[in-house]
Amino acid sequence: IGASTNMISLYAAALLSPLLLGSVDAFVPKPLFGGNHWRLASTSTRLDGARHTIPLLDLSDSDIVDRVTVPLPSSHLPDELTTLNLYGMELSRPVHKMMIQEAIEKGDNAGGGDGGATRERAYGHIVSKASDDSLVGAVGCAAEVLIQAARRDIEDESEVGMDAPVAVLYRGCYRFIVREVLKTIPYPVAIVEDLVDDDSSADAANNQLDGDDEDLQFFATMSVGELNRRIMQGVKAVIDYKIHEAKNSKVSPLEQSILEGINSSLMLPDPAAQNEQAEEAAAVFDVFSSSLGDIAPTPREQSFAIAMMAAEICHFDNEMRSKMLQMTDATARLRMVCQKVEEMVDRNQALKITRDLTEPQMDEKELKVGTPQLPPWAAQIKKGTRLEYYWNEEYDWAPGEVVQDPVKIMDEYLINLKFDSDGEVHTLPLNADDKVRWRPAGFNAGRTD
Repeated sequence: IGASTNMISLYAAALLSPLLLGSVDAFVPKPLFGGNHWRLASTSTRLDGARHTIPLLDLSDSDIVDRVTVPLPSSHLPDELTTLNLYGMELSRPVHKMMIQEAIEKGDNAGGGDGGATRERAYGHIVSKASDDSLVGAVGCAAEVLIQAARRDIEDESEVGMDAPVAVLYRGCYRFIVREVLKTIPYPVAIVEDLVDDDSSADAANNQLDGDDEDLQFFATMSVGELNRRIMQGVKAVIDYKIHEAKNSKVSPLEQSILEGINSSLMLPDPAAQNEQAEEAAAVFDVFSSSLGDIAPTPREQSFAIAMMAAEICHFDNEMRSKMLQMTDATARLRMVCQKVEEMVDRNQALKITRDLTEPQMDEKELKVGTPQLPPWAAQIKKGTRLEYYWNEEYDWAPGEVVQDPVKIMDEYLINLKFDSDGEVHTLPLNADDKVRWRPAGFNAGRTD
């Protein structure tokens, strides 16, 4: 599971199967949308009823809080449309591993019942607490544990010791609020209740707004139907952009060798994987759009489903996800999501225009003789030089400092760049075909913020 993203699809999980030690009975390979994807056939039944008893995962004081994706609900969707609601995380603390194991055991032990509170292998991911002294009133999203995988030794594929981290593949289920805490040691177990939107929130056109947010005021006069329509159009534009970028991106031979042989948390953008993910999102969105009336019959349910689907396809960050889970005003949530989606569409359009302006047209390319050249400033790069590298859509341009003189291999430079954001050093290639991803620090052409 790459550290650059915690969003993975079922077919990606299948590629990890040689590492898995937990039960994989829940995975049955079946064609999905006519493609070569995987469909999850869950052995358990969707959680029904207003209240459930589940262990809780509170990462508010943990050092991995920023590396674990906040799950979003998918219990309102058929299983075939939940491939975007799958996430991966790595847990190293014994208490967290114990909590996951209990969730698995309770779900498996209840599998033969007639519908209890622990039918699924679920735990509760806390995103907001009412107070620091108690979990009562805390809000979160339940997550179903699909696979628990122990890390193996690279050399002989043997199991690592009990203290080794475990990887967990999980899927968002339903939103909840904690009503009663049953125990706190060694980890919290609580009775939670389904958290639903206010009955009137999706039918009103002008509900409560954040008074200081001038951007949201633009959406204040829009009806729920208009907000839903704009979000759906925006999501479609985001998907089209991702497919276009994935199909037109190129990987140099050096990058390809890194992708094939790398064994670290650094995962360079892989066009093939990006294209697969974009096509998966497109397939899910097409079915979701055509079946929305069946999936969500009421206006309130439609507003909830559209907002959550947009968050998954557009890869909203954890802060945005947490806000969405806490809100019970469906219209206010729609405004916030619509603003975020349209900002992303505008940014993508600006990036595309900038790229079209900076890249030569086809007829100009045909007139050129020879191979593309590196920019003149590439030869001046040395230790201490400040550069910016375009990582991906989420992280955008990342500034950093060259920590040692570049190594030139053929027509490529290997640059060790220490990024300002996290202090990590990554070795990245600079070549003529991929030079658009590099620029001297402080060069602001093409920026959209």
